[in-house]
Amino acid sequence: MCERIPIQQQLISCHWVRKWKFVENLVAWRLVVACIMLVVILHHPSPVSATCRKQDVNSCEAICVPVTGGTTWGENITTAVDAPLEWRCELRIIVIMPTNTSIEASLPRVHPVLMKAEEEIRARQIIPPSVAIRWIFYDDQCDQARATVSAMDGTGRDCGHVILGPTCDYALAPVARIGRFIYNDGIPVITGAGYTFDFVQNKTRCEDEFFMLIRTGWLSFKRIAYFMIDLLKHYKWNRVVYFYERNSYHNVAGPNTGHLVLSTMAEFFRRENITYLPFSTDSARSNFTESLKEKVGFSHSSEY
Repeated sequence: MCERIPIQQQLISCHWVRKWKFVENLVAWRLVVACIMLVVILHHPSPVSATCRKQDVNSCEAICVPVTGGTTWGENITTAVDAPLEWRCELRIIVIMPTNTSIEASLPRVHPVLMKAEEEIRARQIIPPSVAIRWIFYDDQCDQARATVSAMDGTGRDCGHVILGPTCDYALAPVARIGRFIYNDGIPVITGAGYTFDFVQNKTRCEDEFFMLIRTGWLSFKRIAYFMIDLLKHYKWNRVVYFYERNSYHNVAGPNTGHLVLSTMAEFFRRENITYLPFSTDSARSNFTESLKEKVGFSHSSEY
């Protein structure tokens, strides 16, 4: 619900609330789309090679491997020409997310959605029944170091084929950076998050910072920034005082979400030649109303 406030503020307030609720409700469901898209890609591969770092191919990277006798995953497979040959197929998906349910896209919330996604995949026969799907879960606690180690363990020890997550922007950044250097062809990093403007930059070459990152959602802080810019242009405003709380909307993108929104806003305000003054409400030591008067002053206000 929106309070009875001036119509201009009401439009802005309501739009932002609805935007954020939209984000919160869709993050987990985007992962369903990601899972279906993933298995389609892996089941119908095209001749694409990343090869950002040339290295030997590990036998456990294959989804299907020939097995005889007691051969297990990761072992060198040697089979006589006339020996009976069987195949074992397993798609290993690494899921890196926090277990803390204060984050909307957390493991307890997303896990049942992923199981529903697998049911849908099976029902549609997108992959053969003989291909097993193994979910490998890691709790990154929205921490950069834990997320990085999880990605390394998931690929080096568990031989995962793809990474889902992380869902906190700070944790996603290092994982998305190293994805291009894991295995000979890199490993896809698919997330329903990645809102900061860095993640929506070009990702078509090995030289690009987040080359193997795939964002399944269309909403980002960049789009929110341009909504604000369109609003400013409509009213012919070109000066902004941006009040923000560093950890606001922690449940959407993890620590410092408010600061990440600000950094994106600042980037695109500069590109549009909009003068802005950031002010963190965390640092307001005195009465907030007085801080508002002081920061807005005469340079950011008018007779209207």
